[in-house]
Amino acid sequence: MRIGDFSVSAIGLGCMPFSLTMTKIVPPREQSIATVHAALDAGITLLDTANVYAPTWDTIGHNEEIVAEALRTYTGPADVGVVMVATKGGSARGEGETWGRNASLDGLRAACEKSLAILGMPSIDLYQLHRHDPKMTYFEQAQSLAALRDAGLIRRAGLSNCTLAELNLALEVLGGPTDGGIVSVQNEFSPRYRNDVDVLDRCTELGIVFLPWSPLGGAVQAQEVGSRYAEFAQVAEEVSASAQEVVLAWLRGLSPVMLPIPGASRPATIASIVRSLSISLTAEQQARLTATVPESVSMFPDNGPRSALR
Repeated sequence: MRIGDFSVSAIGLGCMPFSLTMTKIVPPREQSIATVHAALDAGITLLDTANVYAPTWDTIGHNEEIVAEALRTYTGPADVGVVMVATKGGSARGEGETWGRNASLDGLRAACEKSLAILGMPSIDLYQLHRHDPKMTYFEQAQSLAALRDAGLIRRAGLSNCTLAELNLALEVLGGPTDGGIVSVQNEFSPRYRNDVDVLDRCTELGIVFLPWSPLGGAVQAQEVGSRYAEFAQVAEEVSASAQEVVLAWLRGLSPVMLPIPGASRPATIASIVRSLSISLTAEQQARLTATVPESVSMFPDNGPRSALR
């Protein structure tokens, strides 16, 4: 699949479980690095991270550090030069675990420059505006992202957790994938949460890659997806796969721009992630799975005010 002008694997690796979990327990660093190496060995060439993926507020950059070390120490057959590292900025964490937003030009540039230093890159492959900043208009936030691109700090721009109106406005400011503008959108999408079909449809129309975060519904629901949604378990039996593998195959069947980024924290999980690419669902199976009723409960609800558009 192509993200803008860059070719990547049809599935990516979400790296957040290395550093930020619901249980607040993170895996050993060596295990996380081995997981990235297993993904590279298996041909996965998209790694998704973020500056705020960290065990604590004072360890910002923890996840990016692990990704950088994994790439630096990889000795397998894959050419690390073809791997796309996608990271994010615009969310903020402060003392006492206070969470906030800062998508101002100064704030976003400072976050981007710190990510560049940690990742050891001259420019970031794909930089995504993590969440809207209610203190600014979305137009201003899109301008901040455009300024990073124009300064050469980022090669490609993406959005995360955006509405259709916000996507359309960002397209006005930065252009689309054929203009060197917005090349990806990372929104929550899974069997449990499918509220952004309008955003997915717009991405499909324009060839913007859609990266569903928590594609299995989160770490807890990922283990229970077969019991929560009987159709996924039934189809899994029909195709001799796990319910989790069927979820990833179903997502890819929803749109040619859909590129799931399931999380993993163990090398053994990578084989299952890659195995999902070999599953071919029939139109009838795809329709049955799409007809299941989502819970429409977000993993990380954004209950604050959204930014004004202009």
